[in-house]
Amino acid sequence: MGHSEAELTWVMLSIMFSAPNRRLWEVLSNYSSAQELYDDIVHFRCGYMSSDELARANSCSENQGLAVLKSCKSKGISLLTYDDERYPKRLRCIACPPAVLYCKGDISALSREKSIAVIGARKASDYSLKVAARFSYALAASGISIISGLANGIDQQAHMSSIEAGGITCAVLGCGIDYDYPYGSAALKEDIAEHGVVISEYFPLARPAKENFRERNRLVSALSDGVLVVQAGLRSGTLNTVNHALEQSKEVFVIPPHDILSADYISQSELIRDGANEVYLPEQIIESI
Repeated sequence: MGHSEAELTWVMLSIMFSAPNRRLWEVLSNYSSAQELYDDIVHFRCGYMSSDELARANSCSENQGLAVLKSCKSKGISLLTYDDERYPKRLRCIACPPAVLYCKGDISALSREKSIAVIGARKASDYSLKVAARFSYALAASGISIISGLANGIDQQAHMSSIEAGGITCAVLGCGIDYDYPYGSAALKEDIAEHGVVISEYFPLARPAKENFRERNRLVSALSDGVLVVQAGLRSGTLNTVNHALEQSKEVFVIPPHDILSADYISQSELIRDGANEVYLPEQIIESI
């Protein structure tokens, strides 16, 4: 199957504005369609961009977009553009939705009725991994899809336990789908694609960057009905996902800290103090959502 003109247009706009595409949405708000904006850019008549912006945009070749589409087709990567009817409704509601989602697996997994994001430390304790496994397995077995970010530690445990339960899981990446990160996760990525979907707003071979993961977190929370924090230490990146969840009016569930004197769990104590839902059993989350 060849690519559509709409896919090429959205990919070209993603190349011109880069992901995440905040400036794209600012400019696009003045147009009735992505195609109309793209035509104005390539003819240097977009009055909502500076001359420097137009020059940078037009330094991008359509061949770059065609190369992305050709590579995706050869590697079994599907594209979901913002105007595709299959595009997740939950992502349409956020301030800066991905213009293009690159997907491997069952795209319908992004639009299941109930889902929970399971998040936590990369260097998780054995106790926290055991808790993540139990909760993820039970939630997945009850028909709730598990959303996470494929990072080492809690994320990977959540994905694996969901698969073990015969459930649906979605991995949201902070790099390209075809880039092996975390290193050695390719096999798990394939398993997730067989039991759900792997997605990224970055081009398939895009390298990971620190800021990508903070941006990725807004999609993890947006795709879920609530967020379960399994382990969060001092200055934990997990809190970034929690902040996105709160901005998006999502429920926040927290496993009580395993050790109230350890910095490895301090952010859990703070979240509970600030009003997050303290949970001891998966059934509490199942009943809540």
